[in-house]
Amino acid sequence: MNKRQKLQIALLVLFAALFITWLFIPVPVYTRILGLTGNALGILAMVLSYRAEEKNKKK
Repeated sequence: MNKRQKLQIALLVLFAALFITWLFIPVPVYTRILGLTGNALGILAMVLSYRAEEKNKKK
């Protein structure tokens, strides 16, 4: 793995840790929905970026 891939994985782990921590913090429902959506999109962006890089590496 190159440095960029390692950084992507580190960011994904950080996103996941913050996401799990955030789930247990008591907040209003609408705030929780907005937060879940934002966190899910952040994780999805990291996963798609990593997969695209792996796909390009195989070519």
